Amino acid sequence: MSTSSSRTHGSDGQYADRTTPIPSVSRYDFVLALIPTAFLLTVVVAGLADVAVPKALAAGSVVALTAVVDALFLNPPTGG
Repeated sequence: MSTSSSRTHGSDGQYADRTTPIPSVSRYDFVLALIPTAFLLTVVVAGLADVAVPKALAAGSVVALTAVVDALFLNPPTGG
């Protein structure tokens, strides 16, 4: 785990070093970002390629569903 150092002013008037953890991005954060991105990209591509939006959204839903199935069933989160 990464840490970040910062200097804080203590109650006695002295500066004290304090480390705070930097949150890391996990595989599941990427999955959550992929779901709306898949839909957004398919709508943009549908507009550029003159494809019907419902067909493009169906393709985006397949991509999003694949990511969700992978995250929930193929590589489920484990308790740490």
